Amino acid sequence: MKAFNSGDAAGAAALYDPEGYFMPNGIDPVKGRAGIELYYKQDMSEGVKSCQIITEEVNGAGDWAFERGSYHLNGTRGPESGAYLQIWKKVNGKWLIHNDCFNVIKPALK
Repeated sequence: MKAFNSGDAAGAAALYDPEGYFMPNGIDPVKGRAGIELYYKQDMSEGVKSCQIITEEVNGAGDWAFERGSYHLNGTRGPESGAYLQIWKKVNGKWLIHNDCFNVIKPALK
């Protein structure tokens, strides 16, 4: 989240498989790294300033792993928190997020 917290949408999206999916709460899934970068840029332009993730479980085998945890966002609309699940895939020797979805538990103000 270092890239996201410094306002670097491209750097945050670089953690994703180029063919990966991002499934935000309440909207259509976003496919591909370029689309994920645009999503992060929009989040940042709408006032999201920082994100903290708390990993609660990691497991997997071979070229696949999953990560489950909670997240906390802060920004101009106040705090938001929820839960997330990521599926990681080893691509050319590098671990990348292949699928990412989250559930908002405490939404920020509108």
